[in-house]
Amino acid sequence: MLRAATAAVGVAAVGAIGGGTAFAAGTASPRRSFGSVGTPLNTFHDASGRVTVSVFSHHGNPPQSHWIDKTTLVGDGEMIAIGGGATATDGNPGALLTASYPTDDLSGWTVSSKDHLQAHPHALTSYVIGLKIAGLSRAQLLRSVYVSRADSGTAPHPEAEAGIPSSNDYVLVGGGFRVDWHGAGNLATASFPSTEFSWKARSKDHGQSDPANIRAYAIALRRDLPVGRVVSSVTRADSGQTAHPAAVASVTPGYALTGGGGEAHWRGAGNLLWRLEPATSQTPSFAAASKDHLWSDPSSITAYALGIRVV
Repeated sequence: MLRAATAAVGVAAVGAIGGGTAFAAGTASPRRSFGSVGTPLNTFHDASGRVTVSVFSHHGNPPQSHWIDKTTLVGDGEMIAIGGGATATDGNPGALLTASYPTDDLSGWTVSSKDHLQAHPHALTSYVIGLKIAGLSRAQLLRSVYVSRADSGTAPHPEAEAGIPSSNDYVLVGGGFRVDWHGAGNLATASFPSTEFSWKARSKDHGQSDPANIRAYAIALRRDLPVGRVVSSVTRADSGQTAHPAAVASVTPGYALTGGGGEAHWRGAGNLLWRLEPATSQTPSFAAASKDHLWSDPSSITAYALGIRVV
């Protein structure tokens, strides 16, 4: 199933690895997205007290085989969507993720999942991380964010990497991906910060050929804001090798969670993402999990958590 490419607003070049959207001063914001308003789970602050993030969730029911572009909106009108994720299922046989990315107007987060080769109707829980910074209006914060995108081109095992416009002017705060699969399916294996300044995404067909394009998203925030300088942090945690690996990365103390990701280290038939989950407890963290599917391939996974503070 092929979904239309995301519309770009204020497109600008970002080196050789993608284009992006800057919400420039004096321009109208894109029309707000439609979706389900999330239920608040928890709220975190940075050490300065200026940065506030809240995690919202929405439980998609009744179960269905394919969830396509399920959008969850932030439940606070003063916030923008800065990160998110989704949880499908690692049951038998299971269902896997095919998208987790921001809406064009940063009012929500969009996710997709599917069963694969064997039917498994499933509920899909989606998450969005909302951000606000004291002293900035939502419009001012929106104009301080840059979202870049990069496409892989069609391949059985596509990979794309999106970079931020300038490491001197911006910090990486999160990212995501979207797989345009056409036939049996092409499933996510990785969505993570590959460097301090770029976000990488990978996917693969599995058991049946279905070459596809994957789009990587990198979300950046201006370093220098009217209320202070933004400092970022990336942490990681590694699992052991198993059929269904899982790991949880905790945010550096004093930083507020803005995003996260996961990278499955598969070597054989494949090990596929089914969970990318921002903190659902009172601990600022990000969980990632993957699974082999129909064919055995024990693997490890790395979870990543990104956070910011204002100094």
